[in-house]
Order: sequence, then C-alpha cells, then structure tokens
Amino acid sequence: MRSFLRTAPDVLWVLLALPYFAAVGLGITLLTAVQCPPDRHHRAQGLALACAAGLLVNYALGTLLADLQWVLLAGCAIAAISVTWAAMRRRAALSDLLGLGWIRWLLFAALLLAAAGAILFEPLQGWDARSLWFFNAKRIFFGGGLRLSPDWTNPAYGFSHPDYPMLLPLLAAQFAHAWGVWNEYLPKASLAVLLAPILLGLLGLAGRIRLSLLFLAGCLLLLTKEFLWNGYADTYLGLYAVMSMLYLARWLGSGAALDLAAGSIFMGVAANLKNEGSLLVVSVVASLTGFVLAFRKAGRASPLRSFPPGVWLALVLPWIGFAAWTLTKHHWHFSNDLQLGLASFTRIQQRVREGQIGLVADALVRQSGAGTAAALFLGSAVLARLLRTPVPPWAWFPATVSTLYCAGIFVVYLATPHDVAWHLKTSADRTMLLTVFGFLASTFLVLESLESRGPANCSMAPTTGLQT
Repeated sequence: MRSFLRTAPDVLWVLLALPYFAAVGLGITLLTAVQCPPDRHHRAQGLALACAAGLLVNYALGTLLADLQWVLLAGCAIAAISVTWAAMRRRAALSDLLGLGWIRWLLFAALLLAAAGAILFEPLQGWDARSLWFFNAKRIFFGGGLRLSPDWTNPAYGFSHPDYPMLLPLLAAQFAHAWGVWNEYLPKASLAVLLAPILLGLLGLAGRIRLSLLFLAGCLLLLTKEFLWNGYADTYLGLYAVMSMLYLARWLGSGAALDLAAGSIFMGVAANLKNEGSLLVVSVVASLTGFVLAFRKAGRASPLRSFPPGVWLALVLPWIGFAAWTLTKHHWHFSNDLQLGLASFTRIQQRVREGQIGLVADALVRQSGAGTAAALFLGSAVLARLLRTPVPPWAWFPATVSTLYCAGIFVVYLATPHDVAWHLKTSADRTMLLTVFGFLASTFLVLESLESRGPANCSMAPTTGLQT
C-alpha cells in the first residue's frame, strides 16, 4: 500500500502530461490529415503523431532555449494556439481524434498504467541509466536548462557520454523541475510519456485488432523485458524505429500523407534518443530510395506526390533539435568515445586479421535473437507462398532496414576502440533490439496478409485518414 501511495501521484502526473504533449503537436496532425472520412485506427494514428510531434517540439525548444521555464512557457503557448485554432476552424477533426472506441481506449489505458507502475515503482539502478541519460538529466535539472556549465566540461564526468542526444534527459529533467525536486523515481516518468505514442501507434496500425496485431504488440513489449522500465533508452530507440518502419511501409503501399508524417516523426524521435538513431536514418533513407526506384522500374505508381503542409512540417521538425544539439556539441567541444573516422579502418583491418568477425557475428545474429527473428519472417513468407497468399512488396521494407542497420552495427563493433568482447557482452543484446523488432514488423505484415487471405492491395491509392 505504501508503494502504491508513493507511485500513484507520479502516475497521475504522467496522465496530466500526455494531453500537454498531444496539444503541442496537434497542429502537425491537423495540417496532415486534410481529407478522407475518419475511422478509429487512423484516429489512434493521428493521436500518436500528435504526441510524438509534441515530444520533438519540446526537444527543439529545449535545445534552443537555455531555461526550462521558458521551454514550458513556449510549449504552453504553442499548445494553446493549436487547440484554439482546432476549436475555431476544425472542431470536428479535434473530436474525431478522441473517438478511438472503448476497446482501444481500454487497451491503451491498461498497457500504459501497467508500464507506468513498473517504471515508477523501481528506482534508477542500472549503470547506463544512472550514469548516462539520467545523469545528464540531473545536470539539466540543477543547471535550470541545457546550458553550458563546469559540470558539462569536467573531464571527470566523461563516462556520462555528454555528446548523446538529449531528448530523454531533457524530458526527465522537466518532470523533476515541475515538482521542484530530484529523486530516483519521478524523472523516470519520462519513460511512460515516451511509451504513450508507441501504444497509440500500435493501435493505429490496423482497422481491426486481430491476431497479427496482438502478435506484434506482444513480441515488442515482452522482448523488451526490464529495458522497458529500468531507464535504458535502447528499448525506446527500437520501439520508435519499428513504428517508423511500419508506417513508412504503409506509405509505400498507400501514398497516404498521414503514414508518411507518422513515419517521419517516429524516426525523428528515434534519431534524437541515441547516436545509433543516425544509423537508423541512413538505413531508412537508403531503403526508401531503393524501394521507390524499384517500384518505378516495375511500373508501379510512385508514392511521391504533393503533400499537405503537415507532412513538410513532419519532415523538418525532427532535425531542428538535432541540428541545434549538434551545433551545441561542437561549440562545447564534445566528442564521441567510439572515435569513428579514418582511424577506424585501421582498427577494422586489425580485428579482421585477428579473426574477430566470427565473434561479432555470433553475438549480433545468434545471441541477440536477430537470427531467430529473421528466420521467423522468412518462414512466414514461405508459408504465405505455399498458401498462395500474395504478400505486398513493402512487407520487406522493415526487414531491409533492419539488415542495413545490422550491417552498420557490425562495422561499428569492429571499429570500436574498446575491447570487442567486453563491448559485445555489455551492449549487444540492447543494441540489436532494433534489428529484431524490424524483422518482427515484416513478419506482422506477412501475417496480416495471411489473415486477409485475399489478393494483396498493391495499388498506390491513398488510404483513409482524418476528416477535415
């Protein structure tokens, strides 16, 4: 009972924060969904887009304004403008966003409250959580904002990787700032806020909650294990990445503006969570380029077309905070401990001569479960082939992104200046979650085709979105 009484106010604080972030990002959703009749899963998608966009707007403000109070005031102003504009000009669309149906709202509330309880019940304990993301959050909290101070440039604190993206540390510092106190529990509420767009995004993937969606949600949430609540950012990087892959795959098939905006915003959050997010962006862009060119060569209609203003905002927003923090790091003379550069080729050659390729491959493919996830996807594709069920070509998109990302991580491990075996032992299982999730996403798209057991919809006609 005592633990519940301690956790309940923090959970309530999370529930109060979610409408704020949704209101901050509401404009992008309303500027994106400008046509087609509404339906419940697209409303969930629109809410997920608004919440995730709100996180990116908040991060951009946090990197541009050096005071947490000014960040809050600017965010409240944006939220007020968005809600007022929606109420005056697009009241029907605003009400549509909340009409998910009681089943989706019940699932969302149950999963979020269960996760929030686990997140806030346990204090910060893991090394990376205490010494990286939340140590940086503590510096932001006591500094009153993301501003230069001796704490940031002190060589004794080099273990905290101050060059890492600051989306999660900033969010954690804001929760502590709102209460006016730092402890080992409340800043973790930021993880529950990060999880909310993921849950809404999952509920927005399909018009009906069928076995394929339950399979995907179950795998994603169960495979994260303690990384969902212990303060590590790797799980959230993987979850945002897989949502980006799925919505971009949908966009390849539908050309819908809402899918492209959601894919871009989810990818943007991932890129601003960890440095590995930059590798994800490269993998996604390379895969999208390949698929679009392949579609053109095959004579399919291209998903590239004129977009509403919300899509352009969704494409630009992720890089405001990213660019601002990159310039700040350069000004503060921060560097990455991996020391990637021309010297990396020498280290890679040395590791190859030492025969460490097998060690890295075994850890990344077998021990992490990526090999099993890839086999599951290929097995489902073969089953669909045997049952003569057409699988849309974009079902291969998440698997393609995951393969490129895995190849990039493979090179990074070979190039690390640290001991390879130690580096793999301490991080491979977390780092490869993104790859595992990507193959599971492709499996979901195949299973979805098997459930329909009808001809695959390979046209590029736009799908439904929110009503104006």
